[in-house]
Amino acid sequence: MKLALVIPTRGDRPKFLKQCHHLISRQTLQPDEIIFVDYAPKSSMKDITQRYKKGVEKATKRGCEAVIFWEDDDWYHPSYNEWLINNWVKQRKPSVFGVGETYYYNITANSRLYMAHENRTSMFCTMLKLPHPGPWPADHYPYLDMHLHKRHKVKTVNFPKNQVLAIGIKHGVGMVGGGGHHYRFKWDSIGEKARSWFVNQMDEELTFYDEMSKSLPKNQELAKQRNIYIKNRGKNSKIKNVKKVHRKKVTVSDPSSQLRRRGSKITKIRRR
Repeated sequence: MKLALVIPTRGDRPKFLKQCHHLISRQTLQPDEIIFVDYAPKSSMKDITQRYKKGVEKATKRGCEAVIFWEDDDWYHPSYNEWLINNWVKQRKPSVFGVGETYYYNITANSRLYMAHENRTSMFCTMLKLPHPGPWPADHYPYLDMHLHKRHKVKTVNFPKNQVLAIGIKHGVGMVGGGGHHYRFKWDSIGEKARSWFVNQMDEELTFYDEMSKSLPKNQELAKQRNIYIKNRGKNSKIKNVKKVHRKKVTVSDPSSQLRRRGSKITKIRRR
């Protein structure tokens, strides 16, 4: 079986991208094709669906039977690819497959969220059987996982008991999606409790995320306010001294000169 890994990226978080290369290199199951969909954005709109689509087209042309989607800023256990493929085969290779639960962690606010969603899978934990029949949503539609859920019969499996193999990292660097990059996200754990959970999941990669959090705008005060919000939720009480957050469509920090140099191409690394 020929396997491809597709990673959409925009050149706006180089440190995470370098870490992504490292996480791929330590996978126990290496893909035959590693496709970084990496070209200059054509507008300020979110284009992750467009990039996923281009990666799938490239993998299909290369004769791959399946594609696993990664995101350039998330964490993956060394056995993730092997575990996912083994379970896909056990389930008779469904067209859309992935993990029926999601873990998110904000590295600056020390906040965690767990979601269970059988028969739906977050994009960073999704794989497709090729060729994919489609249809695809509009290029700037940001919720490809929901589109797949509505259009296809999605088969999912949960992580092994007491072992998390992928975590969606929230941080606010570059073009980001989802509310997890903001403190008002509905976290289920915050502060030391969430931090302790994260440390227990990590290996030597904890050092990278700790160093990254030091270089990002701090959200500890916002996290404290969020804690107050959680405690008072459902009590019909007003929360005092919580500053209004003006959300922007694009959140950028640590801008990279990579973005200015980006060419209109898809970078492909072929397995030797």
